[in-house]
Amino acid sequence: MALDAKHRSSIYGKLVPLLGEEDANELMSEFPSVEADELVTRQFLRAEMAELRAEFGELRAEVADKMHRQTIAIVGLLVAATALIEGLTALV
Repeated sequence: MALDAKHRSSIYGKLVPLLGEEDANELMSEFPSVEADELVTRQFLRAEMAELRAEFGELRAEVADKMHRQTIAIVGLLVAATALIEGLTALV
């Protein structure tokens, strides 16, 4: 739960005499000053990372497939060009 400015100021004012300004600031930095819509838990983060890994795996497979197709096309063109060149040199 986030603390509003009034409560933060009140708590800070009570902590400074007890802990000193530096330690009071350090302690207050551990409490959020704004309400978060959704806290990120380790479980949530792990689930998101797993989803990201799955999407990345799909992307890698797609790129590998496209590169394989491109390689086949380039090799085919090179073979055809070589045959054409040999055919033309045989005519000359």
